[in-house]
Amino acid sequence: MNEIGVFLDEKETISSFDGARYVKIFTKDKYLWKTKKVILINRTSSKKGINEIRQEYKNVLSEMENCKIIVVSKAFGIPYSVFYMEDFSIWELEGNPLDYLDEIIERELEQEELEKKEIEIAKKISEGYYFIDLQELELTNPEISSKKAIMPYLEKEDVKKIEVHCCHVPPWLISRKENGEISLQINEIKRNDYKVIVLKN
Repeated sequence: MNEIGVFLDEKETISSFDGARYVKIFTKDKYLWKTKKVILINRTSSKKGINEIRQEYKNVLSEMENCKIIVVSKAFGIPYSVFYMEDFSIWELEGNPLDYLDEIIERELEQEELEKKEIEIAKKISEGYYFIDLQELELTNPEISSKKAIMPYLEKEDVKKIEVHCCHVPPWLISRKENGEISLQINEIKRNDYKVIVLKN
């Protein structure tokens, strides 16, 4: 929790994914933030396909060790999905990173405490079968992500099936399906309105 990776340009200011020259990982040593590591971003060429771009950022990710928080000026596209799938906390900020590091850690710890509180998110339909309404959750508890809402139930042995009501299918669920961890039944009710059945394999 005391490490933050920042995408920086040549002026050492926070950059977008594609504008960054390198990632600097900061760590707090008692009261001071210090640079633990600098990861250079190897841009393979100017003409790249989706796979090449994804690989560039997977290479960066593989060097980040214990760091699970990143800062960029704009978070979108393929690099965003690479880090999102690996459950990184992604912050969008601009300027000098040292102006924000303490606040980021403070807010991350607050979020961690919030998540520790038992919030009954799912409704029990029957034995081993639960229902989670992500659209309703977004209104009542917007600070809770889809992953934070669903994962505790996926991890419970007695839960076999989770029905999820959502406006889009969370990418991390699709990733877990592709890894063979779960099965998904996706039903589009109407535009931006889905019923997803999650079954544990």
